[in-house]
Amino acid sequence: MAQYNFKNKVTTSPSDVQPNDAFAIKVVAVAGHGNDWSAYYGPSNWSDEMVAESGDKLSAAQAEPLFYVLAASGRTYRE
Repeated sequence: MAQYNFKNKVTTSPSDVQPNDAFAIKVVAVAGHGNDWSAYYGPSNWSDEMVAESGDKLSAAQAEPLFYVLAASGRTYRE
C-alpha cells in the first residue's frame, strides 16, 4: 500500500507537488429555507458548519452528482 503525504491545498504551491502527495477537502450541502439547496467545499480540518458558512461554492454540475438526494428532491440548486 502506498504511503501518502497529505498536504494543505491552500499552502502548497503547484511546483511543490511530489509523487504520493495527497490533498483532502470536505464538501457540505445545505438545504435552504425556501425550495433550494447549495454545496460548499473547504479544507478537511474545518468543521462542517465552517465549510457551510465560509467554504467555496460548487457549481450545480459539480454538486448534483455528489448529493443525489438533494438533486432529486425537487429543490433548485442555488447558483
